[in-house]
Amino acid sequence: MDYETSLSWRGPYWYAGRRPKRNSNGDAPEDLDVSLLSMFQREATPPTALPASIVVDIAHLEDGTKQPFFDWLLPHIRNLPCDVPFYVLTDGDDELPEGLQATAIIDRVVPDDVLLMLICIHQRALMRSEEAQLRRKVFGRIPGFGTAPHHTGSSSLMVVGLSGRFLEWQDASDPKVEVVGAFDGKMAVEFMSMRAFDAVVIDAAFEDAVDYIRQIRRDARFAGLPVLAVCDDEEDTALLFRNGASDVIVGENRKETLTRRMVSSIRFGKRRRLADRILAESQMWLRQQIADGGLASEYYSSYLKTCSDALAVRGLDLWEMRLQPEHFGIHASTPEELEEIYTTLLSIADATSRDEDLVCLVKGLGPVAVLKNEAGTVRLQKRINSILTHTVR
Repeated sequence: MDYETSLSWRGPYWYAGRRPKRNSNGDAPEDLDVSLLSMFQREATPPTALPASIVVDIAHLEDGTKQPFFDWLLPHIRNLPCDVPFYVLTDGDDELPEGLQATAIIDRVVPDDVLLMLICIHQRALMRSEEAQLRRKVFGRIPGFGTAPHHTGSSSLMVVGLSGRFLEWQDASDPKVEVVGAFDGKMAVEFMSMRAFDAVVIDAAFEDAVDYIRQIRRDARFAGLPVLAVCDDEEDTALLFRNGASDVIVGENRKETLTRRMVSSIRFGKRRRLADRILAESQMWLRQQIADGGLASEYYSSYLKTCSDALAVRGLDLWEMRLQPEHFGIHASTPEELEEIYTTLLSIADATSRDEDLVCLVKGLGPVAVLKNEAGTVRLQKRINSILTHTVR
């Protein structure tokens, strides 16, 4: 799992029954959090401040009020200016209303620290998806680029383990989703490297399940893939979550509930995979622009404007770093030496920044890095200074 320990954007929590915990690093104060049940009972409208996430524990909704509650809530979510993580906490006995479109449907036994980590992960994933859409809008489609095997193919579900319940998982899946089985984690990773999978179910004994999850999470290609682990003993759920499970399915589940949990995971996994593919293609294309002197300035200006406007909706700023050699105490005496320094700076920035950050050569400007938070600029500055100190005289 992509372990994230800080929120990409801060704001109040909208919650019903379960209020997520906060980091002690200046997150929004708790008195700004919104009790959805209180709002629903008063038929009120939630405040306009963008929430960091929305969490609804369905067990806290009284019988007969579930559908009316979600009929009231979902329009407010749709009216938000951008996507935010939306969670429904449940167990196998709960009936889930239709049309939730939640980011994830998770067992309510999820530990507080894991729930916060999932919020951080999903915040970043939503921003990556928006970044991919933005690049497609500004740069257009990039013809002639193939995709990596693990990005290619129709929507699929991987089932790992020898529980004998493969047909049950197949029956609980959408008919359009192909279900593929693997005996163990090693076989699963091999299959997943050959074609796309949007989610994984680990259906094995506890010790084996932990091992299989770790094998999958160790591979960077699958670090963000939704992984659902099956668990017979509720006491093991916390360890499965902390070892990288996105959700833990405890005991028997209603078929309809299980199907919706799987559909939610697969939907999120597919969205993530499509973003990964677009970002990978755009990064390759941006590198190729170097041979033509860099990205055209009109493309770059359009990107900055569009990206800045998108981040402003979340209360975030765009951080542009001009990677000019003189900013790092380097002076090139020849065009060839300048080109070599540019290559070095771009390589360092590309390796240090996240794949949703834009690193490229721009005509008339030189190398640039466009980052989504100030911490990234500090990290990149330190990395460049550290490497150049040992490589450039």
